[in-house]
Amino acid sequence: MALITTGSWPAVVQKDLSLIFVDQYRDFPSMLPLLFRFKTAEQGTEYDLETGDIPAMAEFTGDMQYPEIRQGYTKSITETEYAQGLKVTRRLLRNDLYGVVQESTQLLAISVRHLRETRGAFPFVNAFNTSFTVGDGLQLCSNAHTSRFGGTTQDNLNTLALSPANLQTSRVAMKKFQTNRDNPMVNISDMIIAPLDLEDRVYEIIKSMGKVDTANNNRNYHEGRYKAVIWDNYLTDTNDWFLVNSMIMKQKLVFREWEPVEFSRSGEYDTKVSKFGVYTSLGVSSVEWRWVYGNQVS
Repeated sequence: MALITTGSWPAVVQKDLSLIFVDQYRDFPSMLPLLFRFKTAEQGTEYDLETGDIPAMAEFTGDMQYPEIRQGYTKSITETEYAQGLKVTRRLLRNDLYGVVQESTQLLAISVRHLRETRGAFPFVNAFNTSFTVGDGLQLCSNAHTSRFGGTTQDNLNTLALSPANLQTSRVAMKKFQTNRDNPMVNISDMIIAPLDLEDRVYEIIKSMGKVDTANNNRNYHEGRYKAVIWDNYLTDTNDWFLVNSMIMKQKLVFREWEPVEFSRSGEYDTKVSKFGVYTSLGVSSVEWRWVYGNQVS
């Protein structure tokens, strides 16, 4: 581990680093509260469980029908630890006149916020590959989601560029999702998640009173129907976008913390070196896929 000394910073001095971590940690806009259900983990590996549906109700002909109810898919999530630190000599801390060391320790707080946001974006960045999987073992957005109860294979993946017509196509497709026993379900999409590159397009579509990109004076069906989440710098593909049922998402998309963010500072008596560190342990998971319809645009 590199040691930060006055030799590294010959032109500086500083006094108090108290609360620097915490102040910098708070000063960062996050999308996580809009998307995730937060949970404090209670064991090293935890499991999400898909609940089982029942068959459609049968006509009563004298005998009550008692269908079997079994659990659906399970999805495990295991703790992952993250840590980073800085080592600074007492002499540099004492002589840092310009706050350079203070700014350096702030970077630890910024780093852990970026980590949390990056892990939160991970399901969307990897929605079209198996780096992030759901209960059936497939990627979040797939053409072949299966059912543990023998239900129909279902599809929440397309390749449509964001437009009013393609938003409508995605909305209708999402409305037609069925339960894991092929029963109809109420699935009302109310959120669009998109990268910074699509921000202007999203707002044109959901804020315009008239139809977008036409000279017609027809009303815009999409006006006011969706919340927009524009995830600056964390959704890495410039064209991919997601239509979401935010109520189901907040139930099924889980951000677990085994250890909340912890900032620490300690000193070594013999070497007169101070250590500044940040530590956390977290993971994200979803057993369910029906809360999202993803478009992987080439």
